[in-house]
Amino acid sequence: MISWLGVALAGPALLLGPTYPGFGTLDDRRPVPAPVERAVERADLAPDTGGRVAFNDPTGSRGQQYALVRRLDETIRSARPGATVRLAAYSFAMPSTARALLLAHERGAHVQVVVDDHSSHWGAVRRLRGALGEDTSAPSFVQSCRLSCRGGRGNQHAKYLTVSASGRGDDLVMLGSMNLTHYSAQRQWNDLYWVTDPAVHAQFVEMFTSMAQDRPQRRLVLSETRSGFQTDVSPSSEVAGDDPLRERLRQVRCTGAAPGTGIDGRTVVRIAMHAWNGLRGIALALQVAELRRAGCDIAVLYGTGMGRVVANTLRRGGVPVRDSLHDGRRVHHKVMLLSGRYGGQRDVDFVWTGSHNWSDRSLRNDEVILRVAGRPVVEAYLANFRRIWALAAR
Repeated sequence: MISWLGVALAGPALLLGPTYPGFGTLDDRRPVPAPVERAVERADLAPDTGGRVAFNDPTGSRGQQYALVRRLDETIRSARPGATVRLAAYSFAMPSTARALLLAHERGAHVQVVVDDHSSHWGAVRRLRGALGEDTSAPSFVQSCRLSCRGGRGNQHAKYLTVSASGRGDDLVMLGSMNLTHYSAQRQWNDLYWVTDPAVHAQFVEMFTSMAQDRPQRRLVLSETRSGFQTDVSPSSEVAGDDPLRERLRQVRCTGAAPGTGIDGRTVVRIAMHAWNGLRGIALALQVAELRRAGCDIAVLYGTGMGRVVANTLRRGGVPVRDSLHDGRRVHHKVMLLSGRYGGQRDVDFVWTGSHNWSDRSLRNDEVILRVAGRPVVEAYLANFRRIWALAAR
């Protein structure tokens, strides 16, 4: 028997409830089940990776705005003595998170932090650097990457936390779109996904270890785990064939979705993207518009970085598009969800989330995309999408 667990989602409409066939319309407010914290291996069916997800609500109370920061801080504070806590952050200025890391270090955890160069001048990082040092061969340290940690251009833009042993589980990985700033909590919609999975934890540790070297390296290619996760890491080549996003869109099939996925046999795609621009962004927009013409049910929410040509390409292709602007707040997600046909399967429910915007720059940055799977987590992201869509500028 499955036990449905609660989850902190933006918007009051989320309730526990049964699974509904199909997705309904964008404005459908029916309750959806919360994600289940479990991992299931199924050789003959679409994967269900389990895990949990939460969203902040920048239009809500202070507690709702800082819900993801609080979740991250509590997880750090739960680290066991002797555990290793690894944090990769962009725009790190949050005093509470710095305090949580220092307390974990004082209790005997090894604390390792990699940040972008501009964060290295801010008080939170300076305080950590003073306590942990900068020797990356030591058990605890702070590394500031001048450009991207693993490349010669761009920035360190990845946003994730790993904890090897904690009161919330071992081999824990958390990632999403949020920056550790007050602006991110108060003015942006963000997501945070977490799971306890040894294989995913090992991949993120491998990525972190290579980032901490702060020198150009070959592209890191990570295999799909047996539990169904797929991790894509930048920097990567700007050749189209090496672009994980373009390859992802090529795998989408718009009709013939199995019952219980999609809408009336059509594959559902929802994209919430902070930045979508540049020549790469235009190429991706052309692919999305083509999927719309092929019969996919697609809708797009965008943040501050939507290029005009990208927006016009989508609209000319018949894709419903909304600026997420509401009361000065905008989407900061880098999310795509899909239900229906993908590759050789007709019954998949996938979410791709992480730090990777649909832009030229993201191929040069340190970025991470994690593909997670399962109906509950897709429905949780869909509920968040509907909430923002209903508030968004038309």
